[in-house]
Amino acid sequence: MRGTCSSLLLSSILLPLAVSSLPTHSFGPRANADLPGTFVEFEELAQCPVLSKRDTPTSAKDVRPDDIRVVMALGDSITAGLLARPASSPLFPTNTTFFQTVDVEEYRGISYPMGTDEGAITIPNILSHFVTDNATVQGGAKGHHAPATSALIAQDGLNAAVSGATSSLLTSQVTTYIVPKLAALGLPGDDDWVYANVAIGANDICDFCVAPNVSIAGVGTLGSSTAFANDIRTAVNLLRKHTPKLIVNIIGILPVSAVYNLTLTNSYCQPAILSDVPHLPLECACALTPGPIGDVTRQRMDSTGEAYDNAVLEIVKAWEAEDDDGFGVMWQPGSLIDLENYPIEALSPVDCFHPSEALHRRVAAGIWNRLTLSLEEKYTKILWDDGPQVRCLEEDDRFQVNSVSQSS
Repeated sequence: MRGTCSSLLLSSILLPLAVSSLPTHSFGPRANADLPGTFVEFEELAQCPVLSKRDTPTSAKDVRPDDIRVVMALGDSITAGLLARPASSPLFPTNTTFFQTVDVEEYRGISYPMGTDEGAITIPNILSHFVTDNATVQGGAKGHHAPATSALIAQDGLNAAVSGATSSLLTSQVTTYIVPKLAALGLPGDDDWVYANVAIGANDICDFCVAPNVSIAGVGTLGSSTAFANDIRTAVNLLRKHTPKLIVNIIGILPVSAVYNLTLTNSYCQPAILSDVPHLPLECACALTPGPIGDVTRQRMDSTGEAYDNAVLEIVKAWEAEDDDGFGVMWQPGSLIDLENYPIEALSPVDCFHPSEALHRRVAAGIWNRLTLSLEEKYTKILWDDGPQVRCLEEDDRFQVNSVSQSS
């Protein structure tokens, strides 16, 4: 369910980010110059070579990003673009009243995987530059609004993300939003390849960082890695039934525990009335609790995130083994977001927790740049100072849909 209020007390927002990386890969940060290809500023995409027209591919292994005609997304407040821009009302860090009411808005039009606002650096807007022959990319979202319960909001496109969602709600995002919206829009067409971004786990990490990771008969208790991976598998398999030509990009758990040190003493994150108090643990106690207890919960967040990622990787391997021509799945490690080395401006000035527009821009470019690269290259981190440079598509580029099994 989407939130029902157009404004909320900032202290009651419980919609987190999250963190982790797989311990078996430790590729260091590399600049765009170290990745293959040509990189340009978003505004200079016209400098990229025009690609040759090609027939619609019949196999997921042969799909190039510009073959995509429909985009969609499942996820939480990050995909919804919650608090990506400052609200028009006074911001919490500079308020003179502690419990100041602020407008809470989802800026879906600038969300990294789904936004289509003019000039926004997003995956659909980058993709649209390379789609030629009078074709269009459908499904993207525009504008902003409060978290809402209204079903099938027109401007949201096929962005089914719900602020506050955990993995257990992914299935309902497909059945109650994506499926009816596809029917209403008459999508996808018979030859349309669909790109789906699946990014979940932030709220799971914050809610279950101290819960036992127990699997019973292969199902798993609520919050366990088994349950988390099964939730993703169920939702994606439902998507497959309604999109016969589907490429899915699963984003791993993001590095949230880094939010604590980044915001600990930064005035950007402190209310004026409590200027000597660190960033309060209002949204994710596991990430923001100070002292030894917080050290333990942050470590648990990281280890839980690793368990989640490893469980999902097993699901990805099983899908790859199916060798379904109409379905391809990719894995994008969440560790590409190097939050601990980013400036405070990577976070929303409203809550110092959710990604800012500046971070959405870099994540969009960073994920786009890695879509057709090897799994090793997908692990390379996005460097903040590189800015949102965009990789030009090349004739031989293809989505790397079997990269997990090949790297094992």
